[in-house]
Amino acid sequence: MAKNRIVNVKSNIVSILSNFRKVTEKEVLQTEYLRMESMVSLGELATSMAHEINNSVTGIVNCSQLLVNKSVKGSKENDIANRITKEGNRIAHLVNNLLSLSRPGDRKEEKYGINMYEMLSDTLILIHAQLKKEGIILNLTIPAGLPEILINPHQIQQVFLNILSNARYALNQKYPEAHENKILEILAEEIMIDDCPFVKVIFYDHGTGIPAHIINKVTSPFFTTKPKGKGTGLGLSISNEIIIEHGGKLKIDSAEGEFTKIIIILPVLR
Repeated sequence: MAKNRIVNVKSNIVSILSNFRKVTEKEVLQTEYLRMESMVSLGELATSMAHEINNSVTGIVNCSQLLVNKSVKGSKENDIANRITKEGNRIAHLVNNLLSLSRPGDRKEEKYGINMYEMLSDTLILIHAQLKKEGIILNLTIPAGLPEILINPHQIQQVFLNILSNARYALNQKYPEAHENKILEILAEEIMIDDCPFVKVIFYDHGTGIPAHIINKVTSPFFTTKPKGKGTGLGLSISNEIIIEHGGKLKIDSAEGEFTKIIIILPVLR
């Protein structure tokens, strides 16, 4: 009799576990379905907005080009007009990259060799004023003799800007005002992986860090720790995809409350 009760209990436990597994699997499938729906909706939204944005950007670029042609080369006006043109073209590329979320196989933009120092300089000039305003100390260690990397500069600039935006946010959360430890370091070096040359760039901020239990999730689409309105959860996801498409790797090292290192490894032009 007791033996039968034990068998029944075991049978009930197995049944409960089986039902729990089915419910869990169903919840996972529903979550994935909702995520896919979100991705589709994002693609549709990006497509509908892209034409309007690109039309406006085209007008801005055309007007700025007129100013370039009419101003004296080397003058302040000429320099400002050139910057407007450059940033207008960058916006157009960002829109195209957003569109590629719904067409991940369509990213076939031209790649060519460029110096890492030049790439970082062109990126940092866009946020230099913000870093200064927020009291962030920038330390650069970029050797002049690094080999050229094979990249699409607009896409890699987008990656760098996403990483820098996250670093600024983490530093400002930890140090709302200027502080001697409110530091962002950027280091680069040439490395060898399986006898092939690569350039490694490290973005090292002394900010809030990332909790260990979520560090493997931060490159997942729509995952964010920022409050509503501060982030979409797409920055690192898109960045990771871009780096992979360049034949590189994006790695993350962090200690909560201490630091975050985003490590980018890109192949050298050969």
